[in-house]
Amino acid sequence: MTKSQLLWYLRLIPKYSGILGLAGLALLGFAALLYFQDLKPYEADLANRESELERKFANLRVANVASEAQAQLPKLNHDDTFTFFLRRLNQVAEKNNIAIPQIDYKAQVEADGKLKRYSMQFPATARYIQYRRFSAALQQIPGVRIEAVNFQRQTIGEEQLSIQMQLSYLTEVH
Repeated sequence: MTKSQLLWYLRLIPKYSGILGLAGLALLGFAALLYFQDLKPYEADLANRESELERKFANLRVANVASEAQAQLPKLNHDDTFTFFLRRLNQVAEKNNIAIPQIDYKAQVEADGKLKRYSMQFPATARYIQYRRFSAALQQIPGVRIEAVNFQRQTIGEEQLSIQMQLSYLTEVH
């Protein structure tokens, strides 16, 4: 199609389409103008923002952030230190005059084999202030968490408490 043929067809549009056809073409041209001047820049801006957010999200997942957070956490003990922990637990209990007749424990591997948790449960007898000192000393040991404590007295006036304690000791498996 040549230029002269195109101009001839454009001159025939008003004759065949009428007023409503011209109004429709004007509206179509106005819609195209709005699309290219208003909507297209917003789409480009939205795409830029999405790519920026994806880049920031990828930076959050970088191991450097995790290593900085891990550097602030206290280091856990190796998994072969459990017997040393039991010895230290008994020393802290003896220092605070707490009688621990027996300890029941079980080991459980966690975090895809990277951590090992030793759950312990034991009865003890002590006065309340002795228990407070004992629990404060336990909380200073890395990886130790007191899970549950149950206190009982035989009579109201008795100073000695029967304590049922459950704690866990978390270690790193290497």
